[in-house]
Amino acid sequence: MERKLKKQDIEELVLEVIKFLQKWGLWVDVSIFAKGNRYSHTYKKEQSYKGMACVECAAGINPEDFTIGPTESWIDNDEIMWKSFSNPEHIFDMVYEGPLYMLLRHDEYEVKKSDISEEAWEYIFEHTDILSDNLMDWYDCMDVTDLLDQIVMNKFDNPEFSAWDPLVFDTWEEYQNLVGGEDTCLTPNYQRYDTYAEYLGEVEAYEVISVEDVMPLWEKMVSDAKNIIRKNCDYDRNEMLYLPEIAGQIQSEFTKLFEYYGLWFDFGFSWSLTCYEKMGGKQIDE
Repeated sequence: MERKLKKQDIEELVLEVIKFLQKWGLWVDVSIFAKGNRYSHTYKKEQSYKGMACVECAAGINPEDFTIGPTESWIDNDEIMWKSFSNPEHIFDMVYEGPLYMLLRHDEYEVKKSDISEEAWEYIFEHTDILSDNLMDWYDCMDVTDLLDQIVMNKFDNPEFSAWDPLVFDTWEEYQNLVGGEDTCLTPNYQRYDTYAEYLGEVEAYEVISVEDVMPLWEKMVSDAKNIIRKNCDYDRNEMLYLPEIAGQIQSEFTKLFEYYGLWFDFGFSWSLTCYEKMGGKQIDE
């Protein structure tokens, strides 16, 4: 649902955009111009604005000083033509480099892992294959059902051990006919236990084991995997995460931030954008 933009809403939009960019690890080498202020990214975490770290606010800034750029060169005298494509009303302007440039210009999403918020990580785990792929690589299972099957198999269907049990089969030949042949050097499963009674108790326990029984173990495995993925960075925490498959969704969320305030944006240069009120919309209220 859109709303009629008021002057006091403009800074609210600024804060929403910064919050969004910080969520996705995109608040890098970005400056926003609104209400005569420049809100820019800084690597100084102690520098904050309205409770948001790494944000520096400077007043009395003319956006034109930052949104102007070269357009063409004259062949005769090599004179550079400079121009700004921003909305003359300067409701909201942005200039950017780094990951936001790659997202808006090239539909790519690549950011530092250490810059991504917990909220964004949960979206990534839920909507991409990064978690399931790593669970399969590390644990050879993709879900709790796979884990249950693996536990049972490791206990009683492990190819390194024999299911031969002289109290179950009348003869070795009968057992061989059932399994289709087996190496005689394999250790029988029941010999892995101190007593045969202990072995039978284990068999009975695993005959009734359920998904609910192994769920706590699975949840811990998933939690550990998430932590490894999030924190698997090199010594200076510069490891990058590349997930172009979610670039479109992030772009859509970004656009909706402006639509909520009755605005739309257009690109000036490849590194800048500027906002306009929607056609037929009302003027900004005092």
